[in-house]
Amino acid sequence: MSVLVVILLFCAVQDIYERKVSNYLIVTMLCISVLYYLLISNVDFDETFISILLVSLITFPGFVKNVFGASDVKILLIMAFTLSFTQMLDVLLYSFVCFAVYWWLFARGQKEAPFVPSLLVGVVVSLWIL
Repeated sequence: MSVLVVILLFCAVQDIYERKVSNYLIVTMLCISVLYYLLISNVDFDETFISILLVSLITFPGFVKNVFGASDVKILLIMAFTLSFTQMLDVLLYSFVCFAVYWWLFARGQKEAPFVPSLLVGVVVSLWIL
């Protein structure tokens, strides 16, 4: 799991500087996530399906309305594939709270802001601190 967080860190840095995340990083994250799910994870398929469904229902309308970027949706779906339903709820909660604070403090006048760093904070807080 820590390898996914390191790749997510690279994605966050790239999102901050370029406002895009390389598909190579995302595909690498997907491959490691699939290996983790098949070999190590003890998460049920039902929980994984519900987690992916939740993320899809939250992010796809935002993607269509240009609220979320494509990399945000892809990374959230990969994390939903890897994490359990309750962990994914925690990640979404902490990520959205972190992004709201960031937007309120730093990006209020901008039209867009990077979301992947907030996602990184949400993953780190939900997996290691709480």
